[in-house]
Amino acid sequence: MPPRKAKPVDPATLRRSSRVKPAAAEAATPAAPSAKKQKTGPKAKAEKPKKEAPIEEKKESQLPSPAATDGEDAAAVGKQEQKESKVLLQVGAELPDVTVLDQDENRVNLKSVAAEKTVVVFAYPKASTPGCTRQACGFRDVFPKFDGVDAAVYGLSADTVSAQKKFQEKHNLPYPLLADTKFELIGPLGAKKTEKGGIVRSYWVIKEGKIVTMVVGVKPEVSVQMAVEEVIGKE
Repeated sequence: MPPRKAKPVDPATLRRSSRVKPAAAEAATPAAPSAKKQKTGPKAKAEKPKKEAPIEEKKESQLPSPAATDGEDAAAVGKQEQKESKVLLQVGAELPDVTVLDQDENRVNLKSVAAEKTVVVFAYPKASTPGCTRQACGFRDVFPKFDGVDAAVYGLSADTVSAQKKFQEKHNLPYPLLADTKFELIGPLGAKKTEKGGIVRSYWVIKEGKIVTMVVGVKPEVSVQMAVEEVIGKE
């Protein structure tokens, strides 16, 4: 049997098939996923710079007047002076310039007296009470010794003039008793017991105008003995 002749290949067919195959290949190849756009938050609004409030100049009426300033300064000075006046006296200080009445209503300024002679002052809580009587009579008994060296002796309490007079006459006290009812001496000398009043038994010796001995809180007889030793000397 004679062999079959091969059919001639149409060139157009070859061209078409060559075009189709690449398209098929493209269809078979999965397309790469497209990158998704990332969602971004809302854009922050740019803050506008705040405008600074204009500085208002104070009116003349709002400014402190010189008179007001001076008044405040004066008040501050007044408070300071009041504070200093409450400071207690210490050894070496002079007596305050205070005048009080004695049992005969004579005006007595101890600062003036102390400028001329040695002064012994003893303070007692209340006239005519037992402890105060022992103290006053103790100074009475040694008074000639003080008088012999020209030293003055004074009793001091917040009793009235009349109470001091009775106390002096009853016990024949040879020295004055001062009625410091306003604590003008007792306070600075440190013998005022509380803010309201009261007296701590004490004694002081003043020489050449200045406090040389200051004992606040002492027994009646001890105050007499110590004052004698300070002024007269030990026997």
